[in-house]
Amino acid sequence: MFDNMLVVSTAVSSFNNAALFGPFFMVVGLLSLPLFFMVYIYGNDFVSRFGWNRNNFDNQISFWSSLSLLLWLLLFGGNYAVIRDGISLLPLFLSVILFVLMIVVTQKSVQLHYIDKLRDKRWVLFMLFVLIAMVFFAGDNNYFNLLLQISAIVCGFAVGRNIKRNIQLMPWPVVVMGILMVLVLMQPEFFRFGQLGNLTPIHWFAIICAGVSAITAVTTKYVRPSGKIHQSAYIKIKWFLRILSLLAFILFVSTESVPVFIGMVLSIGLLEALSIYHSKDVYEDMSKQSLSALFMIVGITIICPILTAIGVLYMAAQPKKIQMADFLRLL
Repeated sequence: MFDNMLVVSTAVSSFNNAALFGPFFMVVGLLSLPLFFMVYIYGNDFVSRFGWNRNNFDNQISFWSSLSLLLWLLLFGGNYAVIRDGISLLPLFLSVILFVLMIVVTQKSVQLHYIDKLRDKRWVLFMLFVLIAMVFFAGDNNYFNLLLQISAIVCGFAVGRNIKRNIQLMPWPVVVMGILMVLVLMQPEFFRFGQLGNLTPIHWFAIICAGVSAITAVTTKYVRPSGKIHQSAYIKIKWFLRILSLLAFILFVSTESVPVFIGMVLSIGLLEALSIYHSKDVYEDMSKQSLSALFMIVGITIICPILTAIGVLYMAAQPKKIQMADFLRLL
């Protein structure tokens, strides 16, 4: 009597319509605040008992954040029945993310000697088989997408085992989580995030905060202050970029367009890069703070509390705490 896909589509639409009035990720984030507060106070003392120290802290953050995102994508990101059309680029983007995450997880597990602690190397192959099985059972009958993601897992494992160069904490998290937030905006029903064209201000706020945190982490890491721009030219260019960013923000809220969102983030990045280049201060600590904020925002948005806790840990480990005045100076 009823078509299966019609029933699934109706159920998904009902879920999203209910979520529009009270986004589930916001509720989970609010209920998890006491847990995150405990992580902020006691987290560093807890992880130090497992070998986390100043020398390997960034590597530990890289490994566990990559592993949490990898498992989240495999456990919650394979339901292709909710893709709106058959030519969606979502499987391709997910495969790229899985490939990068698998490289980081494998390389850091070797660097942190997690693989060496396994006396029987067959355990490594067994874990790889489990990941492949998770990909297989997460998807549906679209065998091309399954083959694409299984290939990404296997190739990422092979590259990660043989790569010799140390993978730094920056900029891979920004790239991966930036792509992930764009996918959330492109396919909101895929991520149980909301319906396209009906996002609430809470959805906008989460996506914009993630985009601003990502671009701030990049600009404060790679742009160096020089103080060479003339003051009058600096003021004119800065006001031009401010107006451009404001117009892009208004257009994004009106259209919820992915290209507009990317343009808005880039315009904010140019504004911050101009401020840093004109300044004489160094913003290295702010890059780490922005990266930890990105972890927390993305973790709350996609309902991955482990990723949020990792961001809280990374923020608590910084010697200099967040100063909102420093962020406002960039704008």
